[in-house]
Amino acid sequence: MNADVECYAGSMYPERPKAFGWEGQRYEVMEIIQRRQEPEGVGFLVRCAPEERLFDLFFNQTENQWQITPKHINSTDNSPHLISVKGD
Repeated sequence: MNADVECYAGSMYPERPKAFGWEGQRYEVMEIIQRRQEPEGVGFLVRCAPEERLFDLFFNQTENQWQITPKHINSTDNSPHLISVKGD
């Protein structure tokens, strides 16, 4: 599985996710619907191509890991998956 999360990092990391790997497929971020700052890190609700799927991406700054949660309607598997960070 491709565990890369590609991000734009201007004055901080991560400033804006661009693409990531999930279950062997590469997804490109088409739209950031929501950005949130939490004590542990920063999160993004994103719409991706292909298939215009929704994902919640959360970067835990303490552990230096991304948490990726797919947002499925009527899904039984919304468990987070941790991956290690790979920068640009």
